[in-house]
Amino acid sequence: MRLLLTLAGVVLLAAACSDAAGPEETSAIDELIVQADPTALVFDASDPPNLAGVSTNPALIESGQCFNEYLFRDQADFVQQVTSVVGCDGPHDREAYFAVEYPASEIDAYPLDEELERWAESVCLDEFEAFVGLEYVLSALEIGTIVPTFEAWTDDDDRNVICYLFPDQGGRLLASVADSGI
Repeated sequence: MRLLLTLAGVVLLAAACSDAAGPEETSAIDELIVQADPTALVFDASDPPNLAGVSTNPALIESGQCFNEYLFRDQADFVQQVTSVVGCDGPHDREAYFAVEYPASEIDAYPLDEELERWAESVCLDEFEAFVGLEYVLSALEIGTIVPTFEAWTDDDDRNVICYLFPDQGGRLLASVADSGI
C-alpha cells in the first residue's frame, strides 16, 4: 500500500511539473508561429492580389525586414521566384536579422559556392543568439542566408550576405522574433 501511494505521488508530481513547464514553453512559440504552408506553396501567378508586400531583389533585403518568397510557373513553364518585403506585424515566411559584407576586395574572384555558404552560415550562427535571445540549438527557428550571385559579385561588386530566420517545423511567423526566446 505504501509503495502504491508513493508511486501515485510520483506520478502526480511528474504530471504537475510537466503541466507547469508545458504551456509556458509552448506559449511563446504558439504566439509567434502559425502552422501553415509557407507562402511559396500557395502563390498563384494568375491571381496577383495574393502577392503580399512589395516585390524586391532578394539582395536588397535589409536587417529587420520581413519577407515572403513566392514560387510559380510562368507561361513558358519555367519556375520563377518573387521575393516581397512585408510588415513583420503580420504573417510572413522569413525575417532578416543581420547583414554583413563578405571580406573580399572588388578585384577578388568569386569564391567557391561552398566556401561562401559556409562563411555566411558561420557568421549568421554567431549573430543568432544576440537577435533571438536563445541559443540556436534550443530554438524553434532555422537560419537561412542570401549570398551574392556570381553575376552580382562580378558586375555590381556585391559582397553582401543577409542572414534570415524561419520556423524549423514549417509554418509562418506572425510577428518579429527579435528577443522572443524561441
